[in-house]
Amino acid sequence: MGKPETDKRAFVAEMATQHGRRLRQYLSARLRNRADVPDLAQEVYLRLLRVERPGEIRSPEAYLFTIATNLVYEHTVRQSAAPPVVEFDEATADLPTDDADPSGDAAVQQCIEALERAVRRLSPRMRTTLLLHRRDGYSLDEIGQQLGISRNVAKKYLAKALHYCRQNLRRE
Repeated sequence: MGKPETDKRAFVAEMATQHGRRLRQYLSARLRNRADVPDLAQEVYLRLLRVERPGEIRSPEAYLFTIATNLVYEHTVRQSAAPPVVEFDEATADLPTDDADPSGDAAVQQCIEALERAVRRLSPRMRTTLLLHRRDGYSLDEIGQQLGISRNVAKKYLAKALHYCRQNLRRE
């Protein structure tokens, strides 16, 4: 018998070869964003690697799809708990961007300046949360650790900051 780690890798490689296509189809049918399929498929295989004795699994295919089902559920819960993502670019999407039109450039510049003013008026914690999340790509958990606050408080700060910026852009 080979080393346990080698056995695990061989088991996962065999599962990926035999069921990889069906797993991706399964995930694709259950996720809103198909771009998440490769990440979730990889997570399924990573979880399979953590199984202590893969040879003792009675029905490996059923086990694989049980893991996938649980991951889809966890992913859906995380997505529904996350605040809606609002791109700053959305604020300028309706503005004309024709380079030959100086008035369009001025409108875009005014929108950017209005957004910058709104961000400057945020409380320090909300501003920091917004910048860490949108500019630096931090997750809510990372922001919480960085600022010494809970994930829920970071989420609340982010939601309030985005709402405030949106409201200010609409007014201006």
